[in-house]
Order: sequence, then C-alpha cells, then structure tokens
Amino acid sequence: MTPIIIDSIEPPIGSVIFLHGLGADGSDFKEIFTRSQFNKIRFVLPHAPYQPVTMNQGFEMRAWYDLYDLSLEKDEDERGMERSSTFIEKLIEEQILLGIKPEKILIGGFSQGAAMSFYLGLKHPKRLGGIAALSGYLPLKERLLESLNNDLIDIPIFMGHGLYDNVIDIKIANSSFEKLSNKLNAVDFEKYDMGHELCEKEIDDLSIFFNQSLK
Repeated sequence: MTPIIIDSIEPPIGSVIFLHGLGADGSDFKEIFTRSQFNKIRFVLPHAPYQPVTMNQGFEMRAWYDLYDLSLEKDEDERGMERSSTFIEKLIEEQILLGIKPEKILIGGFSQGAAMSFYLGLKHPKRLGGIAALSGYLPLKERLLESLNNDLIDIPIFMGHGLYDNVIDIKIANSSFEKLSNKLNAVDFEKYDMGHELCEKEIDDLSIFFNQSLK
C-alpha cells in the first residue's frame, strides 16, 4: 500500500517518516501533520503490513512486528523488526534520491511505531537527523545500544509519554530513557498529563523538535 505523502508548499527543509501504532495505519497522523506548524516539512506516513499478532490471539492487523505481551519481558520479534526496517529503509532512500540529505531525514512513530523508529534510527548505516518516539519504548533491551555507531552519540532524540499510559507503562518509558541517556548526549524526555494518546502540548513540543532538528 502506497504511503501517504504530505508535501510542503515550498521546498521542504527536510523529511519525516512517521510510523503509526499497532492496528492503525498511516492516516492516523495525517490531520496532525497538515497543521501549519509542520508546513515546512515533507511527511511520509507508511502503512504496516497485516500480520497475526500473538498478544491479540493471533488476530491479523497492521503491525510492524509481532507482539507477545505488553510487559515486554518475553523475547521480542527482532526478525519482524528487521523485515519492516528493510521496507522503511527504502522510503529513506527514496527521500535521498529526491534530494533530501540523510541528516535532514527524521524517523519517528507512536507506540509500536516509536519502538520501530528506535530500532531503525539506531541501526541505520547513515546518520539520520533525529528520532521521535511517542508513547513507545526502546526495543531489545540493551542489545540495540551495544553496537552503537559513534556517529550517533549526539543524534537528537525526543521522547514523549503519558503519565497515565495503561498500554505502555511510564516505568517502561523511564527505563528506556535511562538506557538511552547512558549512551547518548541529546535525549529529551517529556511527560504529559494523559494516557496512551497525544495532547496539544506534546504536538507543539514535537513540532519544535522537528523544526529545530531540520534547521
């Protein structure tokens, strides 16, 4: 399925590839990213493939990878993450062919899409312009950070999370932030008075992060 493209009126200052959460699709954030505060940026909103999700009794839905439970204590579906990563990397290469430099491409996402943005952004061979992770977590525990390229030490990262998130507990997000901060120098973690969702303050903070990172 072709990704949704939201293009800027003028030549874009950069591109953001933003990944939706489990069971949603690329249109989930279309209304938000058409707001004027984002109008200098090109957005690419892909759709995850349909696949069975173990946590939901094997029911098929759009998912970037399989999920076993929300405690995240069981093994994680790294093979599924790698499959989705290959697909998303092609979208990055398309932006590069359109004249956008890698450092002017950000990867971000919500929930499972946030985890996927960490997986891709911290492993991608070209240093991207930043990572935005909303209501998500760092997948694969410490392993994703063990082989971190030195070029990524200063990559800008924005994390936003609801204090009352009943899907991905704030404790999981806190743990992810601590692990990232131990290795990286530019990780910002903002907490909001909300659940597993977005609020206006987070959207404003996200637009500031995108525009500053793409200056």
